[in-house]
Amino acid sequence: MRRPAFSDAVVARALALFVAVAAPAIASAQSAPAGTPPGAAVEGAGIALGERLVLHLGIGAEARYDSNVFFENTNPTQGVALRITPSFSLATKNSRRPNADGTYSPSKAEFKLGAGLDYREWLYGSNGGRPPRQFNILANFGLTLFPTGPVTFELFDNFVRSAQPAYGSTTYNLDRDVNEVGFRLRIKPGGGRLELQLAYAFGIDLWEVSTLRAYDNFYHHSTIRLLWKFLPKTAVYIQGDNVAYQYRHPDATVIRPTGYPLRVVAGLNGLLTAKLSFDLYVGYANGFYQAGPSPNTGIAGLSITWKPYALSAGTLAYRHDFMNTLLGVYADIDNVSLSWSQQFWHFLGYVRFAYQNTRYQGITINGVLPTVASDGQRTDNGFTFNARVDYFAYKNFLAISLGYDMNLLRSDKDLPFNGIPGVVAADYTKHEVYLGVNVLY
Repeated sequence: MRRPAFSDAVVARALALFVAVAAPAIASAQSAPAGTPPGAAVEGAGIALGERLVLHLGIGAEARYDSNVFFENTNPTQGVALRITPSFSLATKNSRRPNADGTYSPSKAEFKLGAGLDYREWLYGSNGGRPPRQFNILANFGLTLFPTGPVTFELFDNFVRSAQPAYGSTTYNLDRDVNEVGFRLRIKPGGGRLELQLAYAFGIDLWEVSTLRAYDNFYHHSTIRLLWKFLPKTAVYIQGDNVAYQYRHPDATVIRPTGYPLRVVAGLNGLLTAKLSFDLYVGYANGFYQAGPSPNTGIAGLSITWKPYALSAGTLAYRHDFMNTLLGVYADIDNVSLSWSQQFWHFLGYVRFAYQNTRYQGITINGVLPTVASDGQRTDNGFTFNARVDYFAYKNFLAISLGYDMNLLRSDKDLPFNGIPGVVAADYTKHEVYLGVNVLY
């Protein structure tokens, strides 16, 4: 059956949705990668397929209530979904982990191949219909050569297919495919106090919805990082990072300027005390966008982690930066988050709060960048709260999970589309509650 053409209003809603959920502060658990295990990354013993090869299998089932499936600001559609998450990984045993007798078996190569599916079938939807089912897919491959040597080389490939309901009730999902392939090179001469890292990745970001093809792009991401451990557990580093965005399908009504965002930072990380670690960096960034406004600004970040006990950990983080966006040319962001994890007996608890202020720049009107900078601006305030408890009924193989997610977005402007303000309101509140069972081996 042929899909009907998407209307302009649906396209506007698509932009509103992905602009909202792309921000780290307001990314919900609904967008968790396929096959994500409960709580922290937990892995079972696996099935030995030889001396060094191990197969890990997992499957989860979850019932989820969503108070606002389509991110609507009035009369939201509520839904109940069944979520199934099978996953597998095939990997060599990590030579950096000790054997049962405490010895190590160095290897010249390690690899890991994995995949997972996040399938959601909506059993109920208010306002006259069920939301469309979703197929999210995650696949990854990694190969590491000489993992314990002074020179380490890594190859990787990561693929994600995301299927999200639109911003506003629709019959179809907005499906997106992103694949990234690249390499990392680490050189650690003289016992590892000095380390040079070089990385490159080529990415393809495609939309399965033909109306959104103007946002398809290829990108090249290059990184160079020099780190010096002037103390055993404390290091200073400098890092340069560049991304080149190239849009594949120019559209007269959608301006997606080619850009070459560059970041250069200097940082310090390590231990303040035996229980307190940190990562602090400051630097400079420039978007080098070929049309419209372009950032030319300082950036900074700070992360502090406190582990008062072996089974407790808390992290406070702040970030000031900019990001490439669908709405407008780019957005300045300030993000702060606070999280805590606690293990007690067979229980693992996790809570997180995050706030992000996002200031969009260069929003187009009728396919033209505004001549007055303030006409192309919008400010969003996003709040997220996540709480989760996992009960491991049998070692790490069987986990029962109960969780709650809250996402709230408030904007100073509705989303303009083709010069018409207020086509889609940007404000929404979303509550999700879920109960699931995961089997991991």
